Amino acid sequence: MSKDTDSFALLLHLTPYFQTLGMKEIWQQYGTGWKRQKLPLHQAISRLGTPPSKTMIKSQILTGDDCMSKVGTKHAAVTSDPVQFLMNFGETDQDEALAEKYLVRVWAGARSTTTAETFDHLRLENNTSASAGLDCLLSTSSVTKGHIRRGAFLIHRACKLLINIDRPETRLAPVTHGGWEEHLGMLLPTTSLKPLPRSLLILYKCTEKCDTRCCPCRAAGVFA
Repeated sequence: MSKDTDSFALLLHLTPYFQTLGMKEIWQQYGTGWKRQKLPLHQAISRLGTPPSKTMIKSQILTGDDCMSKVGTKHAAVTSDPVQFLMNFGETDQDEALAEKYLVRVWAGARSTTTAETFDHLRLENNTSASAGLDCLLSTSSVTKGHIRRGAFLIHRACKLLINIDRPETRLAPVTHGGWEEHLGMLLPTTSLKPLPRSLLILYKCTEKCDTRCCPCRAAGVFA
């Protein structure tokens, strides 16, 4: 089987289920030629325990899945306590606030001391830092929530992979309900942008062609 992390995380999630059916061992083969090796997933389960094994697929999808945007590093994804934040995410609940807290910790890094719980807060912290420029500006919470909804959709599909989907109660929702939209025959992620309120915009009709000192944009210091 592929050594891809997506395959490993999915098999790790499914292994406890296979064990309830009587499976004793499951191995994942990776590498090629003389470097070919086999990874004993049943031993990984016994060392990690069931909760970390079942949440590995969730942290992988939210932070580094092939269909999703990358967030942080794999090390940060594992050390940011996914069991606490993602244990039931995508299965029995879709707590976007907890998922965002988890992603903030992953993005900030394992050694970060930030107290931010949302990307808006972390964005403010980074933007007011003397060492951070505009090129380091993070995504907003509204954009991150679109990412989380797509992750919840993929997690739900992965967790229900072996369930009979012919039954109405387990039938999967269309992909366009999970944070994607169809455009010209392609599936694109929804932008989830939150436009700036019109009340905060300063609109002027002079289009920067001010010829008098009484122009309102000059008074506001826009083109001074």
